Amino acid sequence: MRSDPFGGRYLFHLHTTYTDGEVPVAAYFEWGRRAGLDRLIFLEHIRTKPSYDVRAFIAEVKHAARTYGLPARVGFEAKLLPGGALDISPEHAAQADVLGLAEHGFPPDFDLWHASLRTALANGARQVAERPVVWVHPGLWLKRQGLLAAHEQEYRALLAEAQTLGIKLEWNLRYDLVPVALRGALPPGSLVIGADAHRLTDAEVALTALGAENAEGPPASI
Repeated sequence: MRSDPFGGRYLFHLHTTYTDGEVPVAAYFEWGRRAGLDRLIFLEHIRTKPSYDVRAFIAEVKHAARTYGLPARVGFEAKLLPGGALDISPEHAAQADVLGLAEHGFPPDFDLWHASLRTALANGARQVAERPVVWVHPGLWLKRQGLLAAHEQEYRALLAEAQTLGIKLEWNLRYDLVPVALRGALPPGSLVIGADAHRLTDAEVALTALGAENAEGPPASI
């Protein structure tokens, strides 16, 4: 496995002007260096046929990391497709330091969502030896469909299954998922804090949450 990117003062799940973020790559580094961060972990949106130059994005992150003296990792947030595949090419998945599994844009069919997600988790488990795999904003599809309470039992089982398979869970600050009522039941170190940042104010919120997490015990890590 590649070295663990989580731990200490990290900032995870950053979106840039390459997709729907408002923050250029360099601006995250300027902010992160002033904030005393240990590393940045980008998790940019991607599709099998991306709308942006992925090679240029990776090169810009690596160049900025050298320029600002702030380590960084490049990750991608890939959407769940019916059947369990992720919307990312094998080439780009292989280039990711972190792979994010996102299920929120799925068709409105619970049984299909559930079966496809379980397949994606099983597939992701085969990648964790090469790179961390994180289920990001877990359960956002259920939340948007208004089904989170009705299917809480199945949701809890999926969270447990992800952990068993070595896939980590994001405490997504934008959507407050995993919900606070369930976070306390998760094993220590099973969550990573995700800014889901589209602007620098999102990064500031994440830094506050990370500080509180570190004050209570070891940093969330994978």
